[in-house]
Amino acid sequence: MKKFVLSVLLIGSTVFAMAANNESKSENTSTGKAVVTELSGEIVDTNTNETLVGVKVSIDGTDKVAYTDFDGKYHFDNLKPGTYNLTASYISYENKTVENIVLTPTANEVDLSLKNSN
Repeated sequence: MKKFVLSVLLIGSTVFAMAANNESKSENTSTGKAVVTELSGEIVDTNTNETLVGVKVSIDGTDKVAYTDFDGKYHFDNLKPGTYNLTASYISYENKTVENIVLTPTANEVDLSLKNSN
């Protein structure tokens, strides 16, 4: 009985490993590497042009979220090229969404300015 259970576990783990390997191969391009890109930018106040620290920047339809640093800059890595919507939200400011951003395999930059909601 023990040999049977061990055999089933061994076969199951082999099938799982082969399936995972085939899936990762399908994501690769002809060069052997997955095509990924990056997105970065800076967020400033519309009125004062000062950089904003701690702005939440998200890519709609994904779980990707970044926050601006002390220089008002954000950065995303390992994005697949394509078309996305980018949303920036910050306390006391109006949310801003930029639609249909086309990310190419080269580095992409989108700067935003947020308007104070008061």
